[in-house]
Amino acid sequence: MKFFYNLERTDFGEYITIEITDNKNSGIGAIVPERYKGENYKVIMGAIEEYRYVVEKATIKDTFSIPYMLEEHFPNHPKVIFAIDAAFKELYSKTYNIPLQKLLGRENIQECKVENGEKIFPEEYGIIDLVKVLPLFDDYVFMLTKYPKGEMHEVLRALSTNFKHVEVFSWKERLFI
Repeated sequence: MKFFYNLERTDFGEYITIEITDNKNSGIGAIVPERYKGENYKVIMGAIEEYRYVVEKATIKDTFSIPYMLEEHFPNHPKVIFAIDAAFKELYSKTYNIPLQKLLGRENIQECKVENGEKIFPEEYGIIDLVKVLPLFDDYVFMLTKYPKGEMHEVLRALSTNFKHVEVFSWKERLFI
């Protein structure tokens, strides 16, 4: 596996993109640091660098275990783990020609705004498979972030189909929640 990450700049600040590739296909992930939570791109890039060895050593067959390996290796960076997990899932989807919808979600796609219900930001959970089962335990509102260049959109969209309620907003709006 080849693992790349890059600092992207926008009019509202910086965010980090990651790419995992096997030379034929690639998967993309993104992390937007939320300053009001004390996050910044330097800390996130440091965490990504700590994960580099584990990711580069992994194979496509590790797709469903990689987030757990990362959590064990260097915990407390759920957004980084989520972005890497999303990139692996996208790569797996392309490699084996399995639609992300089938891999991560259900057939029905719905976008609606709900005022009540606990809002969850999937990136903050770190592990996609954990987010996938959350609707079994409570009536959550899935907060689907649209990233600057559409990073992780297909992964998040497919994952959101597991939830009854989905709220869609831009990454800019997320910075001011």
